Amino acid sequence: METLVITASSGSFSGLADELRKISVQALDRPLISSQPPDDWARLDEALHHKGRYGSLALTSPRAAAAVADRIRAGGISWVGHTPRVWAVGAATVEALQGVVGPVQGNFPEAHADLGAAERLAQVMLSAGAADPVLFPCGENRRDELPSILRANGLVVDEVICYRMLLARAEQARDAIAGASMVLVASPSVLQLLVEACPASARPALIAIGPTTAAAARSAGWQPAAVPTAPSTPALVSAIAGLLSPR
Repeated sequence: METLVITASSGSFSGLADELRKISVQALDRPLISSQPPDDWARLDEALHHKGRYGSLALTSPRAAAAVADRIRAGGISWVGHTPRVWAVGAATVEALQGVVGPVQGNFPEAHADLGAAERLAQVMLSAGAADPVLFPCGENRRDELPSILRANGLVVDEVICYRMLLARAEQARDAIAGASMVLVASPSVLQLLVEACPASARPALIAIGPTTAAAARSAGWQPAAVPTAPSTPALVSAIAGLLSPR
């Protein structure tokens, strides 16, 4: 049986292990990154309590969406009346907001399928005439595609930290993928950790979650074996099945 190590934070891909078992792949959950709250919630709380200041709320990860949903509930904030239009990329991000905010704009045309998540969201927002200021809850260490693209097109973006990510140590990374036939990597930071911790001869086949991670892998000299069409369980299963079929 083939073995896939999942290095994303726990719970990132619901039902993946069960689905992979159907195609004779054992999934091992070995997170190399974990989420921590910010040092202070004050900035996010203040922004959410004064949501009427914003024309748009943009979310590029389930982690950010979950943080926003939790703070809305904790603060008893009502999402009615004059509220920003909510934009989110990915089914898991949209799901984290259900029942907390109003309608979420989360469907993207195929024309943007080759872009990373943040770039896709920025392009869709611009095409739809999204209003600013844009509230962008994000991680302490993040990529800047969304705010850079929006600002380059004249929109004001307010970036607010809502989580911190902690990487595992190098020895933990080496142990995590030892003996695996495949490894699923869902962020450039974890990709870089594995590149630095593991020699090329010890790296299993790489499943890169999307274009951004795949590009980082290629730049580091680690060619992805497969890149799913979307960061979802069905797309991952399809990509892995396609990779295994020649074998």
